[in-house]
Amino acid sequence: MSEPIGFEKRTTLRELLEKEQIFAPCVWDCFSARAAEMCGFKATLLSSGAQAWAMLGMPDTGMLTADECVAMTERIASTSRLPLIVDADEGYGVSPLSVYRTCHRLARAGAMAITIDDTSGFRGWERIFFDTGYKMEIVPDELFLAKIAAAVDAVKGTDCMIIARTGARHFYGFDNAIDRMVKATELGADMSMVLAINCLDDCIKINERVPGWKMYPDVVSRDGVPDVELEDIKKLGFNLVSMHYLEKAALYGMLDYGMNNWKNQNTVYSDEHDMGGWIDKKAAVPSYCDYEKWMAMEKKFREQSETVGKK
Repeated sequence: MSEPIGFEKRTTLRELLEKEQIFAPCVWDCFSARAAEMCGFKATLLSSGAQAWAMLGMPDTGMLTADECVAMTERIASTSRLPLIVDADEGYGVSPLSVYRTCHRLARAGAMAITIDDTSGFRGWERIFFDTGYKMEIVPDELFLAKIAAAVDAVKGTDCMIIARTGARHFYGFDNAIDRMVKATELGADMSMVLAINCLDDCIKINERVPGWKMYPDVVSRDGVPDVELEDIKKLGFNLVSMHYLEKAALYGMLDYGMNNWKNQNTVYSDEHDMGGWIDKKAAVPSYCDYEKWMAMEKKFREQSETVGKK
């Protein structure tokens, strides 16, 4: 296992993106971020949708607060070596100053990138896809661009990037969404992301007009076929791709273990399960806890204290 996280300079997201395309899973806490790191991923994304379910126990309908987002960012960034991208939705406020403060706080908390979009207080992933009448609102171009300008200014001098994100395609059309990304890039956004794209043709159209780095939002598959192949969109400037899988994986594991333990009225099933060889089921403490590493640190500190005044 690696040494505990310290204050050493870590690889930034920008440095990674300059070398390769990054495929990043959505996380919601330190444990899910740890799982992503164990799988070999090189970056993670703090999803407002996943965090809403984990912290609030409800769908992503824009109920998370800036304080909750900043606190989780700080926790994950201080315990994971992977660069963390933070989904900050509309910036937790109507005004550009709200966005400025949010981005400034997130950058200080350890975010390596922040997404800022053109929604209003009526926002959220579930609201977009499962709306029953209360439509998500998209703000005018001018307000969105003012927020991007504020976000860019807020992270100056840091390793944090700003990703401009638009949901305008659903409301004002594909051309308007692309126009917003072109202007956001001119204002200094490090990357752009158009929501509601799901095929290679969409990526080609975006690449024809939008310069610079682009993000593909949450790649999915249908009938066993991915919407896009990562190598194909990499050639079009899409060097960051996100995905959701950890929520489903975590729930499956909890249901599987829980149902079997409940049926058997004991813990034999979960105690004897080795997670496909990932853990030693006979170990007193699971390896992913890094218990020995932390106890070694404590021992070192105690030994240092014992040497004081003995020279």
